[in-house]
Amino acid sequence: MRGPWSISFAKLVCLTGLCACWGCGSAKPPQPAEVTSTQSQPDKPVPTPARPPRAEDWFEDVSSALGVRTRFETGRAAGRNTLLETVGGGVGLVDYDRDGRLDIYSVGGGIIDKTSEQPQGVPGQLLRQRHDERFQDVTTAARLTDPTGYSHGIVAGDFDNDGFSDLFLTCYGSCVLWRNLGDGTFDAVTESAGLTVHGWSTAAAFADVNDDGNADLFVAGYVDWLPDSYSASRPPDDVPPPQQYSPAPDHLYLNLGDGRFEDVTSRAGIRSDGMGLGVLAADLNSDGRVDLYVANDVVANHLYWGGADFPLREAAESSGLAYNETGTPEGSMGVDAADVNGDGRLDTWVANFELEDNSLSLNLGDGLFQHATARMGLAGQGRAFVGFGTGFQDFDADGWPDLYVLNGHVQYHSRFSPFRQPASLLRNRDGQRFEDVTGQEGPWFSVPHTARGGAAGDWNNDGAVDLVVSSLDEPLALLRNRNPVKKFVRLQLVGTVSPRDPVGATIVVEEPLPVRTLAVMSGRGYLSHSDPRLIVPISSDVERVKLAVLWPSRLRERFEISTEREEAVIVEGRGTKPD
Repeated sequence: MRGPWSISFAKLVCLTGLCACWGCGSAKPPQPAEVTSTQSQPDKPVPTPARPPRAEDWFEDVSSALGVRTRFETGRAAGRNTLLETVGGGVGLVDYDRDGRLDIYSVGGGIIDKTSEQPQGVPGQLLRQRHDERFQDVTTAARLTDPTGYSHGIVAGDFDNDGFSDLFLTCYGSCVLWRNLGDGTFDAVTESAGLTVHGWSTAAAFADVNDDGNADLFVAGYVDWLPDSYSASRPPDDVPPPQQYSPAPDHLYLNLGDGRFEDVTSRAGIRSDGMGLGVLAADLNSDGRVDLYVANDVVANHLYWGGADFPLREAAESSGLAYNETGTPEGSMGVDAADVNGDGRLDTWVANFELEDNSLSLNLGDGLFQHATARMGLAGQGRAFVGFGTGFQDFDADGWPDLYVLNGHVQYHSRFSPFRQPASLLRNRDGQRFEDVTGQEGPWFSVPHTARGGAAGDWNNDGAVDLVVSSLDEPLALLRNRNPVKKFVRLQLVGTVSPRDPVGATIVVEEPLPVRTLAVMSGRGYLSHSDPRLIVPISSDVERVKLAVLWPSRLRERFEISTEREEAVIVEGRGTKPD
């Protein structure tokens, strides 16, 4: 996130039309709306009515109907206008009680004292999905009411390999690790686990970095902000830019397998000069080892190749993922990866600040990536907005990963675009380019928001990937995907030698054709946790699906699955060896 005074001359040239940047892609970029007095007072907006629903809408907002009324608190009511309140929070989709239905964890955020500017955490909420698809607040019953810092991010992972998803909450102040006891309750084990993470932490990801079968934890730090640290020179009625602060360090914690973690940040060669807002754990170079890609704000992004020994090799610059195509660092927030063009390799995507294109980089193999935003029809699409939550999902069940981008400004009085901004939905056209499907998304998308985190998952188990969105100071939005899916297989991978949650596993759907490549990842998006299950849409006449799996243990196996059942559990070690 940048302040408007940090915009480079080249970007201003692009904005004013002195270069042909707006016309690089096929998607027509939306123009920044005029900044009015309403936009300068985001707490008192003139209500913008959502348009009526249409038959062709992809999404329907079912939040109120299903009892989802929680919200993320920013502390803006104090009127202190701090950088802290702009980061926002995420949301998690996780089946914490293993009843086959996804539940929701909504990050709470915090409040800010009007006099001292000291922040204080607001508890998040755990919403359990009932048999009738309504959601019930079970936060107190689950024992998740312990005080936390001013919270931002949520990630789930089975760190003790007992089959139940544990939760890690990132905060300004002290982060929290909740161990899932398997009886519907959680126990705060932060101190006993050795995870006393202090400062300002944002994104996090679970993944087995050292190949011992246990899920380790990467935690991204943002900046060294302190209450009232910028008040003396702050512009009135607005927030300071991150360039005014020093970076907060990232941390890597190894899971020792006995409930404890060890801080190996220095030994692993983790850099301390990032301003992390997003982190992705995935096997990006197809070598069977999990890699870590960190999206940093206003400084170069970081990429750590997985390896057997420390220190890890940081290779963002040499791989082509550190900067944009002109060699300039961007204001990067959300991050994800998918095989967008069907070549079997995971490509990367990063949502960026206004006047910057969101960055799509195609994986060329051999650890190299090439910027392809313009080539894939995405140039200019996000330049009018500030992108946060984002991700690849096959929303229309055609076998190709589509894109969503959640937008919202951080400056209340930006010269270029309003505080509240519309979200974007981009359809993948057969791996050749993306098409802006504005007008087909649904009523929620027709209204501007200050959106931040988003989680994707099939919460109602109908085969269509849904969305849940967290925005600043407004209720959580539960968006049901209305696209029909006639037949599908939902895959849940279970590790045995690999961690039970096998982050880094790669799945190649060999039959039916065309061949598709899927992956198990952690940390994807922005401060949020999406459903790790993988959905394979198929035609009605397909009776069996053939898969090849590369596990984090580097075991290669093949599986053949009957399509008589929609849910398939793929267990490591139970497949057949490749020919």
